[in-house]
Amino acid sequence: MAYAVLEDLVKMVPEDELAQLTTEAGEVPDALVVAEAIARADAEIDSYLAVRYQVPLSPVPDRVKALSVDLALYHLYSRRSVAPEVRRRGYEDAIAFLKLVAAGQAMLEGAGGEAPEDITGPSRRFSRDTLGDW
Repeated sequence: MAYAVLEDLVKMVPEDELAQLTTEAGEVPDALVVAEAIARADAEIDSYLAVRYQVPLSPVPDRVKALSVDLALYHLYSRRSVAPEVRRRGYEDAIAFLKLVAAGQAMLEGAGGEAPEDITGPSRRFSRDTLGDW
């Protein structure tokens, strides 16, 4: 399940502009090209979130949907080599936030779930209470 859909992108970019980004001479956005951009964006999101959450996320938090839209739009503009500053900045901000989540410095509200078991690691061997015993 994708984190965003074509309609989410159309809310951010006029449909005719999205058509120009996804087709050679069409008036309607190419749904396949949009789906590929969203899949690429979602893969990026999952690569960061997998450190802290079971992915893919379900249900999809609003913040993750927004991140998917920002990343997918950047990828669509980039395929034409015309990524405007606002799209580049949106991409960079999204990646920066994902890095914070992966580092445990930010959380996703509504993401639920537990961290994957294989990354939790062993329990602490030393603490303030037991360190003096050595």
